[in-house]
Amino acid sequence: MSGALDRFEEITIDGTRLTRKQSIEHFTALTVSNSEDRVWATSVVKTLNDLGNNAGLHAQTSGTTGPPKQFTIPPADLVASAQITAATFNLHTGDRVLHCLPSDFVAGKMMLVRGFVLGLDLHVIDPRGSVLEHLNTNDRFRFSAMVPLQLHRALQEDRARVEAQFETILLGGGPVSQALIDDLQGLRAQVHIGYGSTETVTHIAARTLNGPQRSEVFTALGDVKFGRDPRGCLVVYTPHLSVPQHVTNDIAEVIDETHFRWLGRFDNVILSGGKKIFPEQLEAKTTNILPYPHYFAATPDERLGQAVLLVVECPRSEAEMMQEVMPLLVGVLDPHELPRRVRAVPVFDRTTSGKVIRNRP
Repeated sequence: MSGALDRFEEITIDGTRLTRKQSIEHFTALTVSNSEDRVWATSVVKTLNDLGNNAGLHAQTSGTTGPPKQFTIPPADLVASAQITAATFNLHTGDRVLHCLPSDFVAGKMMLVRGFVLGLDLHVIDPRGSVLEHLNTNDRFRFSAMVPLQLHRALQEDRARVEAQFETILLGGGPVSQALIDDLQGLRAQVHIGYGSTETVTHIAARTLNGPQRSEVFTALGDVKFGRDPRGCLVVYTPHLSVPQHVTNDIAEVIDETHFRWLGRFDNVILSGGKKIFPEQLEAKTTNILPYPHYFAATPDERLGQAVLLVVECPRSEAEMMQEVMPLLVGVLDPHELPRRVRAVPVFDRTTSGKVIRNRP
């Protein structure tokens, strides 16, 4: 245990090597009451303090599919996860990386862990708002992890800057729309999407979204292997972690023990007229088509058993919404995927990380 903890004693921030205590002091200085940095810097300080804990790093699930669960990740698991990231993305001591994720959740916490374990040179910014606005135009980064919305906004603001400033970008924390994938084609920066969870200490698989290595399937990282349970849900075998097996609620097509195609969540699948419809796949098609936050769900249907329901965040009447959205969806969704009903909700419930909570009809 002490050997793993020794990995969290020094970190490089903006080219300066700091002890963990000095890094805590550095970010604590940003938490003064009148500072715009107070909220995000406070979560960085909390994580830095936590990394000195013999028990491990405290984290919780996002709460998207149920009440948030608390976890303590052992130091040895943190080190093993960071090393897999280094091997996957060819990261080396001294590489300049951008940390632009909230440090309240495991994805942001692991960026700090990688800084310690791999000897990376971290530049840490406020995760809110525009990534590019927080950077100088001459900043260059070997690696950064982002949520899809951050990358989408950056590409809309200045595609040339994204190409010039980033070499490798890892997406996570939410679905990637087909429109964003289309926009990534021809981009010089290499973009991947990771698959993982708090329980697997972030990504244990990845797929490349652009360039000659572009793929529709996820590939295991390190010695990770895949199987399926009787429900058709993915089982992940993680020999590098203290918990070697994780049964998920993700329905997957397992191609072989190191490759799978993600289909959707077991909790969300719609069984309509003998067909399985995965809401997440519909949403990948419609994210940039409908001008409102939305999701698809099942609704009872006498003939089909279940039909597709579209739930839209908008205070207007359902009849108005149906009239507006159906012409937009006809050219995008297959006939059996089209919603039979539209439900309008003034405000969606969301987790503390901003993910929409799908309420049951």
